[in-house]
Amino acid sequence: MPRKKDSSKASETRYTASPSKTEEPKAKKAAAVEVKDAKAITPEAAALIAALRNSDADIARDAATALGTLGEASAVEPLIQVLGNLDGYYHSVVRSAAAASLGRLGDRRAVDALLGTISDSLAEPSAEAIRALAAIGDPRAVNPLIEVVRNSNGYFLPIARRAAVAALGKFQSDRLVAAELLAVSTNTSEDSVIRQAAVEAIAPTTKKSRS
Repeated sequence: MPRKKDSSKASETRYTASPSKTEEPKAKKAAAVEVKDAKAITPEAAALIAALRNSDADIARDAATALGTLGEASAVEPLIQVLGNLDGYYHSVVRSAAAASLGRLGDRRAVDALLGTISDSLAEPSAEAIRALAAIGDPRAVNPLIEVVRNSNGYFLPIARRAAVAALGKFQSDRLVAAELLAVSTNTSEDSVIRQAAVEAIAPTTKKSRS
């Protein structure tokens, strides 16, 4: 049974493709998600992990979200597999939910996968990966986030750039980050939404320095 292509709950925004083009459903066998230590998984987590491969994207998305809420470390590797999407099976709404849940779980094992997802071909998984990296707070994210903000090749949509600006606000002790945010906030040729995001990211630090 093919995956659900689109629904009112599963809309998509692409970076470079035609706005009318959406992900094509793929009639692939729903192979089980690999779990390294099956003995450490509770029945509830096991059911949710299995549901990640459901052919209905909404059900799979809800499972990914629930794994973040459940808070079990056993969910980290399966959610990383969703981000990797090696067989092209996972709908963008599932990838987005997986990234968000990895941010909630806060496990640094997810950092490399989240860094890779920054360049997802769809904006929502990219933005969620950026927010997750901010939540985890690993300094390896700093340079990639700056590259998203600068957007030298025009690849990233405003939703991802704004998320990256907000995420950099979590790393302002880094002088390079502080300088980047200041530059963006005062750049009159920058998109006003991005510029305002930089102002807001700087604001908490400004308030602390005055108190």
